[in-house]
Amino acid sequence: MPGHQGKIAVITGAAGALGREFALALASRGCDIAIADIQDASGVIAEIRATGQRAYSEIVDLSDAEQVSQFADNVLNEFGQVDILVNNAAFMPVIPLAELDLATFRKFEAINVEAAFILGKTFGMGMAERGYGRIVQIASSTTGTAMPGFSAYVTTKMAGIGLTRALAAEFSSSGVRVNALSPGLTRTPESAKNLPPQLFDNVKNNLQLIKQTEEPQDLTGALLFLTSEECGFVTGQTINCDGGVNF
Repeated sequence: MPGHQGKIAVITGAAGALGREFALALASRGCDIAIADIQDASGVIAEIRATGQRAYSEIVDLSDAEQVSQFADNVLNEFGQVDILVNNAAFMPVIPLAELDLATFRKFEAINVEAAFILGKTFGMGMAERGYGRIVQIASSTTGTAMPGFSAYVTTKMAGIGLTRALAAEFSSSGVRVNALSPGLTRTPESAKNLPPQLFDNVKNNLQLIKQTEEPQDLTGALLFLTSEECGFVTGQTINCDGGVNF
């Protein structure tokens, strides 16, 4: 798809499986990549550099607004501009409502919404000045099929969709397109470790129209479209890529 060669892309949470897949897909199309993650992303950085693209990463606590803002400044100092932003990082422990306290709820908000707001505003304003940019918020199919234990996660993922629509309106006349990509239950090393195997089988067999468990690579085609020039007439949308769970 056109519109990736020579672009600078920022991806949060790209030390993990889904973000790594996004980073490598964009690098393979000619993007230089900057990563913010609470985990060390040096392995992904090496893979990106092996494609011939530039890569930069920082260990960032996305629940800390000052660290998020400093990361944004450092990326602009490193690359000069940002053309693509993928707000992929998420805080998503399964916590029953009776055990969910306000401090933990606010951590969900800080990582899943506030960091996306800071980065979307900071990088989006620069995109608007140049007349081109793509911002993608990673949403979740749980916003359409909420389950017990996901109160804070679903609430903040819905807020992320609201932020997507609001930023799309703010940047509507500037050539910046803002959309959300909503995966289903995706098997990654982290999700396989933290979630019961029967949950994957239940979603696949009883909720999805496509009867196979979603993998990170199942999302890259939609991500590449939403970050391309071909997405020029699509904004403010939530694209479900969940095997047919939500319509």
